[in-house]
Amino acid sequence: MIDSRQLDAFNDDYLSKLGSPVSPRYLAGPGDPRHITHALYAAGWTVHSDPLHPVIRMKSPDREHELVFKPSPHHFHGWWKVHSTLGDNWYASFSGDAPVEIIAGLTDALVRPTPDSASDDLAGILAKQGWKHTADGDGGHKVVSPDRTTVAERRVSPSMGLCGWEVEAARNWGPYGPEGFLWRVALDSRAPGHVLNAIATALCDPAPVLRPRFEIDEGPHLHVGREVGIGTRIVTAHRNRLAQARSYRPALPTITTPTGPVSPAAAPARRR
Repeated sequence: MIDSRQLDAFNDDYLSKLGSPVSPRYLAGPGDPRHITHALYAAGWTVHSDPLHPVIRMKSPDREHELVFKPSPHHFHGWWKVHSTLGDNWYASFSGDAPVEIIAGLTDALVRPTPDSASDDLAGILAKQGWKHTADGDGGHKVVSPDRTTVAERRVSPSMGLCGWEVEAARNWGPYGPEGFLWRVALDSRAPGHVLNAIATALCDPAPVLRPRFEIDEGPHLHVGREVGIGTRIVTAHRNRLAQARSYRPALPTITTPTGPVSPAAAPARRR
């Protein structure tokens, strides 16, 4: 469980902050990694890394999924990696500047109960929110955000067949395509449908997210609201998020005590 020391540190980081609501969230910038790691920890994930080292490794209660957060000087590298250790052994990789709210779309899906069945509807979910969806005759798909800065694509390789989804975001769309790379997501072709759908839902969520002053990259397509004190709102939202995550924490196993007859104590050996 997240202890008071960790919560106090989070509070101290934000209570005096000024900032703004920004949208769309896929252009919002990276945000705070604790949005993900604190929620997973509250939901029962365990830490399997040195607390004095910047690399974080966490495992789900059933040991089926693992998250690794490994910062790098290169923000386009995969800082966040999630993979399944059982079954299809699927993986997902997010570069350093991927918004934490979008990464949390995936990690939250791993915390919630798995639906009985869910087919991949990533393209359909985005298309319903105004993204432009095109498909080729070979099974490939491409979905482009309304401002054309973010593209989700699933290609078909002549040698490998159907590939996994890739999502890339750029600061602007220029005459020759995207300009100013921001972040990238690579999703394995074996990733389950409910995980892909959760990422799509996070991508096109129209609700603004809060970002502190000096952490806002004011590109031409980012809508920035009025600057206000955001500390209390961020802290309250974080506490509510942790409370929701705790509701998915697996119950501890019940220890039962045998109820059979008590064996009589052995009689002391007779002295000779």
